[in-house]
Amino acid sequence: MARRSELKGIANSINESFVSRNNDFNGYWSIGQIRSYALDNGLTSVTFPLTFPMTNPASNLQIYTVHRYAEMLKNLLFKQKLPSLWVSNAVIMIDFNVNAKHAKLYEDTNSGEPFQCTCKITDDTDRDYSSIVSGRCLPHSVVRELKSTRNSPSV
Repeated sequence: MARRSELKGIANSINESFVSRNNDFNGYWSIGQIRSYALDNGLTSVTFPLTFPMTNPASNLQIYTVHRYAEMLKNLLFKQKLPSLWVSNAVIMIDFNVNAKHAKLYEDTNSGEPFQCTCKITDDTDRDYSSIVSGRCLPHSVVRELKSTRNSPSV
């Protein structure tokens, strides 16, 4: 029997995939590209809605990310035999202005500034199921980064 508590596992799966180095766009890590987008636009966080209707994202990276992870949400719900009607809202938010507590977790590394990524799924009873992952990243740079040799879809 399907249970709404399984939405927590789905939030974890989506979040772990989102921060993974395998999440790339045009061959480069998406988190670094999102970091660059945030810096270029004076943003400290970026939110991706995963439920339709979709708002008008401002870049190809955003369109790709929303479609990829909305599709992942749909597939995970199907695999768990959970009705899509149970999900009233789902978002991924990446925050580049994390507090000092999270920054200290990674202070011994030299791999960029800290970030915190949250995937939050709200069910039809207004209960939230969240996953939080912290990490570090540098802004995207084609000079510094190696391009993936995998075929990476682009919009």
